[in-house]
Amino acid sequence: MTIPGAVQKIQSNPYREAIDSAYLAGYMDAMQQERKKRTAARRRRERKRYFAMQKITGVAMLIFTAAAVKALEGDATIALITVPLGLSLLLSREMLIINRYYWKCQGETEKAVE
Repeated sequence: MTIPGAVQKIQSNPYREAIDSAYLAGYMDAMQQERKKRTAARRRRERKRYFAMQKITGVAMLIFTAAAVKALEGDATIALITVPLGLSLLLSREMLIINRYYWKCQGETEKAVE
């Protein structure tokens, strides 16, 4: 059985391996970039969720203060602690609530320092 000339030419092309390896390298690079983009988007979502939870906790603390003052018939001693705590949770850009996400970020920070 004989192979047609055009097919034979493609099979014996000396650049075929170089072209295949370049294509594979480009494909792997694109996949890596896509993976990094998805990871960055996931991290942004997690961070947004963390700070939303922190703000909701701050608002809940202020609502708790108002309810406690009402229940204690005007004794606002509890407000000396809960109002600054609620406001700091609500307005701060620092991570103040310690949970799994906080420790995950701390671990990544420690790895980056090493």
